[in-house]
Amino acid sequence: MPARSLELRVLLGLTLAFAAGMGALALSLYDTRDQLRRVTMNIQAREISAAFTMGSDPASLPRSYAGGELSYTLYSPEGQVLWYSDNLQRPRRLRKPVSAEHLPLFSLPLRSGEVINVAAPLADGATLMVAKRDVLERQTIGLLLRAKLHQSLALLLPIGLLAFALVYAVMRWTLKPVQQAARFAQRISSDNPQPIPTAHLPSEMQQLAQAANQALDKLAHALAHEKQLVADAAHELRTPLTVLDLRLQQARLDPQPDWQAIDTDMGHLRQLTGQLMLLARQERGMDAAADMARAATPLSRVIRETVASLLPLLEAQERQIEVHIEDAVLARGDASLLQTAIRNVLENALFHGQGAIRVDMTAQGDHILVRVADEGPAMSTQQREQMFERFHKGVQSSRGAGLGLAITRQILRNAGGDARFLEADGCVLEMQFQRFKNKC
Repeated sequence: MPARSLELRVLLGLTLAFAAGMGALALSLYDTRDQLRRVTMNIQAREISAAFTMGSDPASLPRSYAGGELSYTLYSPEGQVLWYSDNLQRPRRLRKPVSAEHLPLFSLPLRSGEVINVAAPLADGATLMVAKRDVLERQTIGLLLRAKLHQSLALLLPIGLLAFALVYAVMRWTLKPVQQAARFAQRISSDNPQPIPTAHLPSEMQQLAQAANQALDKLAHALAHEKQLVADAAHELRTPLTVLDLRLQQARLDPQPDWQAIDTDMGHLRQLTGQLMLLARQERGMDAAADMARAATPLSRVIRETVASLLPLLEAQERQIEVHIEDAVLARGDASLLQTAIRNVLENALFHGQGAIRVDMTAQGDHILVRVADEGPAMSTQQREQMFERFHKGVQSSRGAGLGLAITRQILRNAGGDARFLEADGCVLEMQFQRFKNKC
């Protein structure tokens, strides 16, 4: 079902409100004629019975008034019938007297027929019911109300059209900033990522525009990041692909190709593409931070297993490693991703550091700090932050693509932690994990 426009919805709402108002007016005017008849009859009945009491002669009451036949019923203060006129077959029903000063605010419509019957209170407490066949009043009031109705309808049509035009103009004026914002949003593109201006928007629309601008900022940032990642990846892949192409060309001419070198180059390419894919997923949030935050990982065991897997490389380089960690420590995050982050840090210390490696763990409140230190030279403040940039290597001729530490930081940030180099003697990298506390 196609969505209705906002203008149509507003017009429909105003039309329904106008119809409801007209209906309420019609209900309030429904029994106006009978109410006017009763008011007129009340005035006449009080004049007729002004000097009448229970002891008065009924013959003194007029038989007609203003061209209408009258009939009477006299009730005692106790509500008993004392007398009724001979032109009645039975007494009229006793009604409660209603004064003009105390008319009810709301009353149900009450049709009076051709004869109207009202109560006239007497001075001695009795009640004289005065009934009249008010043909002349009924016709006169009817003609007056009909003329006023025709006059009102004649005025209502142009006034209603004018009101409709004014409402439509006000609605167009109200929605004009929204339409301008929509036209501005249609011009937004990757080449023109300008935010929607909110200065002249109504306050009710500013929150929506601000939310749209925030979404545009995120998309622009993601697009810029993707472009940069593609450019960096193309730059980094150019050299290994060129080397592999040369080796394959040599393999066609050489009767004994160097398959080991080709396999090494292929492994380097696989590692580089795998790291690029992992970094892209982490930076785009494909591994949802909320899911990682709900997972609990035995951090102590992950560190020990990672260190154990690197022991052959440590022994081959005759490097020592000391591990001082607590047992049964749980951290938030996916176990395989956290292990990748820890392995990247340990490999960085192994392949690019010097001397013995030391791993220490301390718990501070809701966080777990794991520091990996080696005996390599300390770095400046600028160098400490540059080490986490994509494709940055401390020594350009060293092995690797310069993605390991960037991947580590992004994994830890997605899990609520972080990574940084500390200002200290030697090279010390600190990983911060969010501690997992089971909420029962």
